Amino acid sequence: MMKLKLVIKYLQWIIITAIILSGITYFVSWKSPDYYTPSYTFGSERDSIIPFSYYSKIADHPRPYIITSKDKYTIFGATHTRDPNSHEIELIEKEWKKLNPTVALIEGRLGFLLPGLMNPVKYLGEGGKVKFLSEKDKIPLYNWDLPKETLAMQLLEYFNAEQIALAQILSPYFSQMRFSKPDSPEKFIEQYLKRAVFVGQENNIKEVDDIDRLWKKYFPVGEDWRAVDDQYGLPGYLEDMAGYSNDLRNKQLVSAIKELTGKGEKVFIACGSSHTACISVAF
Repeated sequence: MMKLKLVIKYLQWIIITAIILSGITYFVSWKSPDYYTPSYTFGSERDSIIPFSYYSKIADHPRPYIITSKDKYTIFGATHTRDPNSHEIELIEKEWKKLNPTVALIEGRLGFLLPGLMNPVKYLGEGGKVKFLSEKDKIPLYNWDLPKETLAMQLLEYFNAEQIALAQILSPYFSQMRFSKPDSPEKFIEQYLKRAVFVGQENNIKEVDDIDRLWKKYFPVGEDWRAVDDQYGLPGYLEDMAGYSNDLRNKQLVSAIKELTGKGEKVFIACGSSHTACISVAF
C-alpha cells in the first residue's frame, strides 16, 4: 500500500512538472507574427511591379538586393540562408542599425524556436534574425505575406481547386529541399494536409497516398515529388502557379510598405531577392 502511494505521488510530481515545463515552453518560445493586412489598395498608376514571368530577364541582380530610403524603409532581398555566419546576416544587422526601424516585416511564418537554446538563423533563416532584432529593440513584427487561405481563393481564377491544394501542401517541402531532404518526406507534409480545406478539398486529400495519387495525375512522367525543390523552378503548372502567386504576394508587399511608411513608420523588410527585384520599380 505504501509503495502504491509513493508511485502515485511520484507520478503526480511528473505530471505537475510536465505541465509547468509545457507552460514555460509555450510562453517563452517564439510565436509566428501576425499577418499585416493593408487597407491600401494596390494598383494606382504610380505603383507597379515587374511580373514574375519576366524575372528571368532581370535575374542578374545583386545578391543580396538591398533598397533603402533614409528614415523610411530598408528592403533587404536575401538569398535565403540558414548559415549564422553568412555575410548576409551581418549585413542585416548593419542595415538594421542604420535605419533604426519602428516596425519590421518578414516573409512567411516562423516555426518553433526556444530563444537562448536554438540559433534563430540556423532554424528560421534570415527571418529568425529579424525576429531576434525586433525582440531586442521591442518593435512590432509582422508577416507581410498573404495568408494561405486568401492566396488559395485568389488562385481559383486560374487554377482548379485540386491543383491549388496539391501545390499548397507540397510548397513547404519544396522550399525545405533547398537546404536538406527531411528524414521522412511523408511525415513532413502530413502537417500541411489540412491546407486542403482552403479550397474545399478536405474529402479528396486526407493522407499522403492522396498526394501520390494526384501527383501521378498531374505529373505522370518525371521526378517524384519527394525529389523536387523550388530553387531552379518547378514542373508543369506548379511553375505557372508560383509565378502568379508571386505577383499577388508582391502587390501585397508593396501595399504594406507604402501604407506603413505613409503612417510615418520606418520599416525594415526581409524578403527573397527576387521579390526585391520585382518590386523595385515601385520604389
